Formats: sequence, structure tokens, C-alpha cells
Amino acid sequence: MDIKQALTSPASVFETPEQVLSAKGLTAQQRVSVLRQWSYDLRELLVATDENMGPGGESDVNGDLLSRIDGLLRELDPEYAEGSAPTMQGGV
Repeated sequence: MDIKQALTSPASVFETPEQVLSAKGLTAQQRVSVLRQWSYDLRELLVATDENMGPGGESDVNGDLLSRIDGLLRELDPEYAEGSAPTMQGGV
């Protein structure tokens, strides 16, 4: 696994967010970083879709994926829920 690629484009390395947890070679902090980046990427895509700038029809799938990622982040990083931004883009 290319750790640099996983940190910059998680969806190109992992099929599911759950695979991040079982990936060998990642530290706990790297797992959190990968999931935070994936969450950020999905939020950006959802905003673009809402503004008719992205591919249509994927909002439900991406929303479900985002919920799973956010759930994993809350498990791994208790401070994640406290630091969540009130906007759709969230924050990384």
C-alpha cells in the first residue's frame, strides 16, 4: 500500500472505510488522517452535487459512506465530534 496515496486520495486505495481500520502499515494517527481526508473529499463532492456542479444521483451513496466514515472517526478520535464544523463541508 502506498501510504502517501492513501493519505491524499483514500478512495483510490480503499474500497470501504472499514478497510482503513484493518490496513497493515498504518499508525492510529494515519488511520484518522486517512478517514478525515475521505470525509473531507466526500463533503466537497456533496456540496458540488448540491450546487449542480458534480455528478448527479450519487448523493445517497455518498451520504451513507460519509456517515460510516464519521462513525469510525468518532470511535478512533473522540475529539472529532467536538470539532465538527456546522457546515456541510466540515473541516479537516
